[in-house]
Amino acid sequence: MSASHRRIGIPRALTAHSLYPLYSTFFSRLGMEVVLSGVDAAGAMKANSGFCYPVQIAHGAVMDLIKGGTELIFLPQVSRMPNPRGERDSYLCPLAQASPYVTAKAFPGAKILSPVLDFAEGYEASAAMIDLAESQLGFAREEAQHAYRQAVSAQLEAEEAMLALGRGAVKDALADGKPTILLVGRSYNAFPPEASQSVARKLASMGVRVIPGDCLPQERTGQTAWHYPNVILNAVALAKRHDNLFVLYVSNFSCTIDAFTHSFFVSEMGAKPYLMLEIDAHTADAGIQTRLEAFWDILRNYRPQHVSESGFQPAGIGPDAVVTTSDGQRIPLNDPRVRIRFPSFSHYHSQAVTLGARRLGLNVGPALELSRAQLERGLQHASGRECLPLPICLGQMLEAHNGRKPGEVVVFYMFAGGAPCVVDCYVEYLRQFIRDHQLKDLFIFDPRGGNELYGLSLARIGQMVVPLITLADLFVEMEQALRVVGQADGPERLKACWERHIVREGSTGLTNHDLAALIDDIASIPHTDPVARARVVVTGDFFLRFNPCFMEGVHEKYARNGIILVPVGLNELVLYSLYSSMADNARDWNLPPDSARAVALAFARFYQPKGKDYLSNWARYRWMKFYDRRYRELFGRTGLLLGGTHDVPRLYDQASRHLSTTIVGEAIPTVGKGVGAGQEGYDGIIAIGPFNCLPFRISEAILKPYGLQKGMPVLTYESDGFSVRPAFLRQVDVHVQQVLANRLSRR
Repeated sequence: MSASHRRIGIPRALTAHSLYPLYSTFFSRLGMEVVLSGVDAAGAMKANSGFCYPVQIAHGAVMDLIKGGTELIFLPQVSRMPNPRGERDSYLCPLAQASPYVTAKAFPGAKILSPVLDFAEGYEASAAMIDLAESQLGFAREEAQHAYRQAVSAQLEAEEAMLALGRGAVKDALADGKPTILLVGRSYNAFPPEASQSVARKLASMGVRVIPGDCLPQERTGQTAWHYPNVILNAVALAKRHDNLFVLYVSNFSCTIDAFTHSFFVSEMGAKPYLMLEIDAHTADAGIQTRLEAFWDILRNYRPQHVSESGFQPAGIGPDAVVTTSDGQRIPLNDPRVRIRFPSFSHYHSQAVTLGARRLGLNVGPALELSRAQLERGLQHASGRECLPLPICLGQMLEAHNGRKPGEVVVFYMFAGGAPCVVDCYVEYLRQFIRDHQLKDLFIFDPRGGNELYGLSLARIGQMVVPLITLADLFVEMEQALRVVGQADGPERLKACWERHIVREGSTGLTNHDLAALIDDIASIPHTDPVARARVVVTGDFFLRFNPCFMEGVHEKYARNGIILVPVGLNELVLYSLYSSMADNARDWNLPPDSARAVALAFARFYQPKGKDYLSNWARYRWMKFYDRRYRELFGRTGLLLGGTHDVPRLYDQASRHLSTTIVGEAIPTVGKGVGAGQEGYDGIIAIGPFNCLPFRISEAILKPYGLQKGMPVLTYESDGFSVRPAFLRQVDVHVQQVLANRLSRR
């Protein structure tokens, strides 16, 4: 190793505030000089998206190291923290995980070492730092292993010392009964002076006892999939048990995970006072001081109030598919009094899901057509900090509940995404909302393995729903093409075809003869050839990209200039989710995800959880691929399709060159689709995401510099659900011209 490479920089940001003993000891024991950065405030200007304050600080920390001449920078992707207490899970947020990849785009000349560190099974179980030292730094493996053992020991000693301090401080607080503040947040925003406005020091100067949340003993097992929210809610549980313990919660603007954590936090705190501070680079010191003083005055005059339970019993359902009403009646799920409603994000997809559920024998109410009124109603109850689909779903749930008939039980379906995307919180958020607002005879329906799918067959769900979802994808794509190459009534005539052939035949399904008649009907809609037209792929969040109401006036600008917008199908997201799950299992076997060897090994291990899980996902993946390929071939005869079949392995590979595929969620398919857009014949990219969507901001930070580098016009838009701003419409005008110029240059 050269002399310049004997130094390694650690940005004073994000996980370094929790794991610095591990990082610094490891590299020090290898004989390297460890340089802890400062924070250059100008670094935030290099960010390619509107990141939260901690990620802006990370950009500033990396810039400080670069300016100081440090060539090697250690900024790992920590996916999960240790979970010895049996929490539901221990993920870090998507932005913290993606920090090495987005900063690498902001500082393309920097050499950033970014191993993926998964500590869920303990520090000792991870070998990623050892692998890094051997493969990228040239150390012998035995030497790296020895250094890592010492690093783990240093980390555990530091954590035990913190817990000992915390136990002692709690003991003293309970003994003297004086008001004591439990300071919670993330280690990188609640405690560093540059991120927290030195809140702890200010309180200490006022004579207040402050105990960091990281130092508290375990009070309960965490209910969320995220590490830091579980630490925060652990402090809440402790404060609830003791009248003189209070919580001060440090957060940051646009922290979507904190928006959901805050809702759980408030519900549990009840009438007990607390303080939440949202801090960013523009927060005034005097304002923070004033709020701290006011909070302290409240605490000194606080008198406990014990509120009795309301006795409200929400409706619910058991794995046996028996519904229990709020009055305690037990009725089967298929009882006529039970009506299932689905959230809506697209006319065609909503009807497809509704028809599919009816084919399963469920009593489904009419599709909830998406409207701005639903968003406004949801925002009356939500904090406004959540990602956009949440208030929309909340408004649609309330619309369904308010419109129910006497004696009717409303069942609101909610998709349950996986962490680290906050969709993982939607189900519990809505259930809590029902409890807090005492909404009678309404419950959330989330069929999954843990509740035995409420008696539904996974294979039958695939048979009934997958073909319809595939058709909905195709109809959305054809509708966009007709806006450009069809006559004025083209989209309405297409919708009439859907009504005639799919909605009316929805109870029995489509035969090959029915499909042929449908295709002939669509092909008869007058249109010119779309192949000669410029085309732009619309990727990003599935909840937004199918519905024009989120980009009012935008589609028309492209259509007037002869540019066809091609939204990525919902099938791609589902296929990606299945493929990603297969990849997780195949990674442990050191095999390609969709390979004959992986399938054979899974069959050999069928009675083991990973083998069975792999085969279940593989069968569904193949089933969806079949319909995707078959329907695209059949409907190609309409002359209105421009997109090809979904090549998820290629998408996965293309994304992996820019960020780790272990960051599950829509960032991977969005980046993969954007990076491959030119190869698929697209002349431009639109990436759309909802307000406060974390995966969208990761995608934006990757695709914007990529587009500049490759000469591919990229337009990103973060929608708040309301009218498109004039400033963005001017960006659309520029993008239109860039797309047309790119089309000409590619001929």
